Amino acid sequence: MLRSGKEMVGDIRTRTDSFLEDIRIVQKKDGVTTWTLTASKADFREGEQRAELSDIELRIEKNGMILHADRGVYDLSSQSFSTDETVKVSGKDIRVSADSLDYDVASGKIRTDGKIRVEGKGFSIEGTGMQADSEQKVNVLNDVKATFHK
Repeated sequence: MLRSGKEMVGDIRTRTDSFLEDIRIVQKKDGVTTWTLTASKADFREGEQRAELSDIELRIEKNGMILHADRGVYDLSSQSFSTDETVKVSGKDIRVSADSLDYDVASGKIRTDGKIRVEGKGFSIEGTGMQADSEQKVNVLNDVKATFHK
């Protein structure tokens, strides 16, 4: 039997991927910048509301914190950022490093289940798991070791 070439055989689906380079996402509230996310590359998959980011910097204006990660995912619909990569966070008088991080941008809540280290003027804290809120209240959850320096 001959076919005309117009018939569809099976369910053929193509998935196109798009990407942006040197992106910058700015979130403002009442005309004031609350945070700025920059990345060297953002990969988008068709039909998804997520961007896979590379070489990330997230600046949180309210508390002057700057987050750095090699890779992560930004969910456009929920406005959340997560990474399973090492994260470095720096602020005026504090440095934080973590194995992974989940950041709900809308609420300002940060969470990690992995190893965490916090260093500030005259102290350092290590542990496993952390929760922080938008008011900068930080809880290290397990295996906490604190060192205070004079």
